[in-house]
Amino acid sequence: MLCLTVVYCHLLLALPVAPDSAADTLNSPVNATSVGITYRDIARPENTLSNRANSTKESTHSLPPSIPNEQWFDIWQRSFTDTMDFTVKQLDGLFESSDEIGASKQKEARAEGRVQLAWEPRSGMLSDTDLRFRVRVRLPALKERVDLLLSDNEDETQNNTIRAARDTGNNNRDRTTIALRFRPEQDSHYSFRIGAGRRDQLYAMTRYRDAFAFSKQWAMLYDAELYYYTRDRLGAEVGVAFQYEINKKHLVRQNNRYYYRDDTNDWLWRHEVHHLFSVDQHNAVIPHFMVEGLSQPNFRVEEVYGGFRWRNNMLRDWLFFEVEPFVLWLREEDFKTSYGVALRVEAYYGRDT
Repeated sequence: MLCLTVVYCHLLLALPVAPDSAADTLNSPVNATSVGITYRDIARPENTLSNRANSTKESTHSLPPSIPNEQWFDIWQRSFTDTMDFTVKQLDGLFESSDEIGASKQKEARAEGRVQLAWEPRSGMLSDTDLRFRVRVRLPALKERVDLLLSDNEDETQNNTIRAARDTGNNNRDRTTIALRFRPEQDSHYSFRIGAGRRDQLYAMTRYRDAFAFSKQWAMLYDAELYYYTRDRLGAEVGVAFQYEINKKHLVRQNNRYYYRDDTNDWLWRHEVHHLFSVDQHNAVIPHFMVEGLSQPNFRVEEVYGGFRWRNNMLRDWLFFEVEPFVLWLREEDFKTSYGVALRVEAYYGRDT
């Protein structure tokens, strides 16, 4: 399986790439490590090289049909984007007619997101695979204040953790979630959700997010959530992240997060440190370390994780490859050292209209 994966990635990288001005003008790592990053970028450090461009453009770029030597993955990405956009426009049309949209000259409805395939073999478990996805649908007919969200994981702050680290018994959050998100204003710090997820439960959530820059190098980002699930009952989260920009290519982030669970009356806590290094326009490396545990019975550690991620988008600005050697210690495995490597292929889709 490993040999097939390596050969497959090599063939993809060896394919001739058509001239693409968008790839040449991809946001450089200088921007990727700037202090102006939003909370979403801070909370999801895997987006260092990729979603900095996405957070400013709010979309990914697809090649126009006229470009010669177009590869199959260009066709797939464009077709998938067009299909998603068509479906979303039909949904948006339920709230406003096409004549009203044209008269108001507002943006058309669109969908954007990512799909990630991963193979994460580790000691004694060589067959671990993972599929991750996230879809966000924007509905202009509702004044850009309502989004439809579909994701494999409700925890947006842990989008790129290996599956083995997410499947611990104390963190039952890795479930497909669909929700409607409402914001009082487009730039509001508050948001509200209703949806279904976490073992097919209905839930309602309210969230507050904000950020504060102490200086050009130092910034703090914080958020709080309160939610209620039909079976798990009341829950809450608080998080704070500190960021220090060493220089234009180096950024250090320290994240702290606490989850309160009403059904077990305890706290799940997690602390992480990430060092983001932008090597060049197409490569970034991210060494990171994480400790997670429970408040009961005595704030004991449940999991320790360390990894070194290499991320590359040399082929297209929306297509990423990752290799991440890691070490994992789990209480449920008596903290026996588990070595592994994660191999990932990630594609983004969506565009501004």
